Amino acid sequence: MNLKCVVIDDEQHAIEVLTDHISEMPGLTVFKTFTSPVQALTEITIEDEIDLLFMDIDMPGINGIELAKNIREKAKYLIFTTAHPDYALQAFDVQSDQYLLKPISFAKFALGIDRILKKEAANAKTASKEADQLAALYIKGDHKYAFSNIAIDDILYIKALQNYIQIITKSETHTTYLTLKEIEKALESHAFIRVNKSNIVAKASIKKVDGNIIRLVNNEMIQIGEGYKEAFFAYVQSSLLKSNRNQ
Repeated sequence: MNLKCVVIDDEQHAIEVLTDHISEMPGLTVFKTFTSPVQALTEITIEDEIDLLFMDIDMPGINGIELAKNIREKAKYLIFTTAHPDYALQAFDVQSDQYLLKPISFAKFALGIDRILKKEAANAKTASKEADQLAALYIKGDHKYAFSNIAIDDILYIKALQNYIQIITKSETHTTYLTLKEIEKALESHAFIRVNKSNIVAKASIKKVDGNIIRLVNNEMIQIGEGYKEAFFAYVQSSLLKSNRNQ
């Protein structure tokens, strides 16, 4: 675990106290610090993937409560560090995870942050368990006690056939009594995309896109449906490598 921390406080001494505390806690690292709340507002982005945001409240220009309203979504956890206990209710309104009153001793800091670290560890354990459970799908075979285990990473695409679906993998095709909506729900946390009324495609299996035609790695071609174009090409654009050079 290595959680990225950002500290915002108009007093440099307060920043130094927190960065010293952060350096003493296993699993935490200082990413950036700001003495100017305005600078923090303009420079912090969601791409920074901040885990812990430590923020003073009584600051010039923009106070911590107002700043939090604008950048709360850019950090996983928000911890207010302030000498004023009377902001606690407002802190709750902007989804603060901790409210530490100055002066902040290391013991006070460690006890507060330990709750977050334990929550992160529990979440990671749950996510790992769920990932193990979803690494494969079992589908029913041709009799009561027959089941096939399909590795999700091997699936190329899925095709609807009236009351059945076909799951086409790198090596074989499976037919089972499910709807496309049911299999789509089961795969929603994996890298698949619906491309028309009858097909769900593994993103990793897409070899080429030419107009409305997708060519898969097995050279099969699937047409993108009209109602699915916007979402599909939004996905392509989000993954497109772009140059910053003038064209």
